[in-house]
Amino acid sequence: MSRPRGRSSAGEARVPTARDGGAHATLLQQLLDQLLIGVILVDAQARPSFVNRQGRDLLARHDGLIDGSTGLKAATAADTRRLRHAVALMAASADIDDAPALARYLGLPRRSRRAAPLLLRLSPLPGPPPEVVVLVTTPEHLRPVPPEALAAAFGLTPREAALAGMLADGHELRDCARLLAMGEGTARNHLKHVFEKTVKHSQATLVAALCRMAAPCR
Repeated sequence: MSRPRGRSSAGEARVPTARDGGAHATLLQQLLDQLLIGVILVDAQARPSFVNRQGRDLLARHDGLIDGSTGLKAATAADTRRLRHAVALMAASADIDDAPALARYLGLPRRSRRAAPLLLRLSPLPGPPPEVVVLVTTPEHLRPVPPEALAAAFGLTPREAALAGMLADGHELRDCARLLAMGEGTARNHLKHVFEKTVKHSQATLVAALCRMAAPCR
């Protein structure tokens, strides 16, 4: 999937895509563009050869991760060194038999101290040449699990699915009851049914499971 790095008319690094790789590459691009996380494929020097739509949007914001002329950069020189070191380590591990199972995580601060840091998951991709897959999660841009998906996955009723989705979004049970125009006792009864159908035994484990559904590739 490697692509040569081009230059825009302004002289800046152009983020490559799979546009020139034929029908299969086009399909791959479309599939990866539907993901809610950034997918960036880089070489051992952290120079991107592929970026999906979410990744391009993230890099365009220059908020914690930047595509510079020499490769990916973080907001500070120290964080850039951490990022480049992690990429180099993962690239050097690409020849290990179980390389795809290896992973390294990094948190990169952003411009606003109030914003949650970017979470990066790096995994080696055997070559030649060896490359590294960087998955980037931006917490506030993760979309909630659609109630229709919850209903289909667990056999929930529409009201149960709506309640479960609100809990996954971080609402308290009493707030869910108010927003759904039902009594708190009715909401607790719905929650009991959700526990039974999802085989979960607490609100915390339920929310954790639903959050994993919302970002399966994180």
